[in-house]
Amino acid sequence: MRARGVEAVTVDDIADAADISRRSFYHHFESKHDLIVPMARAHTLSLNCRIDRLVEDVQDPAETASIALRHTLRGIVGDPLSCWFILHSGLPHDRLREGIGESAARDLDRGVRTGRFVLSNRNVLEHLCGGAVLGVLSARIGGALVDDDLDDAVEHVLRILGLKPDEAHEIAHRPLPELPGELGDVADAGRRKRRPAAARK
Repeated sequence: MRARGVEAVTVDDIADAADISRRSFYHHFESKHDLIVPMARAHTLSLNCRIDRLVEDVQDPAETASIALRHTLRGIVGDPLSCWFILHSGLPHDRLREGIGESAARDLDRGVRTGRFVLSNRNVLEHLCGGAVLGVLSARIGGALVDDDLDDAVEHVLRILGLKPDEAHEIAHRPLPELPGELGDVADAGRRKRRPAAARK
């Protein structure tokens, strides 16, 4: 599906690749689209884990949120199955946020706790930011935005969280550090052995 596109892959293709019958496939899934949901969620959860490792030593909650959100947006846009999931799954926003919301909520709470983010209604703000992120993703996937616009979107999220315009712009447009590899990647495992992980405060 990543190589050929979701619609070009048939149930017969999936059954052949899995060495099962069509009947066995339909025993577990109603359609090929039902198969994409757990695959897309697995991608976003893996992306979250890599981002968490990247920002674990970052002290400023605003910088943490900026790095995490910029990588989240790019990571989802770069995965065809996640793009399909965002645009065509028909799932409510609350379920769409499941794969990308846990770390974001934790970072939001950390910023509030330390006084970095200024909020009047934590619950409203979480839904407001989540809806904005999904809207930006849909626009980028649909071609209405480009990658540079993603950083501008993060800048505006930081402003919603209470940062002053100049500071929000500077933080959202800093050079973006590279993500670590997938867990189990040999090169990344070597890097982790050389650098002890510190828990985020």
